[in-house]
Amino acid sequence: MVKIILFVLLLLFSTQSNANGSMNVNSQLSHAFGGAITAGALVAISDNYWPEYDRAWMGFTISTVAGGLSQYYEYARGTNDFRNAFADTLAHALGSAIGAYVTDRYILLPVISKTDTETYMGVSIQFRL
Repeated sequence: MVKIILFVLLLLFSTQSNANGSMNVNSQLSHAFGGAITAGALVAISDNYWPEYDRAWMGFTISTVAGGLSQYYEYARGTNDFRNAFADTLAHALGSAIGAYVTDRYILLPVISKTDTETYMGVSIQFRL
């Protein structure tokens, strides 16, 4: 797991690129997909390391805060104006909500709940009409 995380970090920071804030559909979709993937990964990580907390809320919260802080950093440096930074933050938050929900409800369905005296394991089967 550590090797995978290091590999992903290496890929993220291996190239330097100059990005300009833009208000087009591709930019907002990329922020939404990035938020969804980040939140989904954080949901899976929190399920593995901190099962006593609500994994969906942890993934959504951490991903949204990280996305907001990165946009604030761009705004503070002057590389992005307020309108574009706010739109990017909203798109990232929407993607984080979708990614956390889908990962929690549909990808990580087997539930293992540990208490001091017992362990509960179950599989949730859901049908939507």
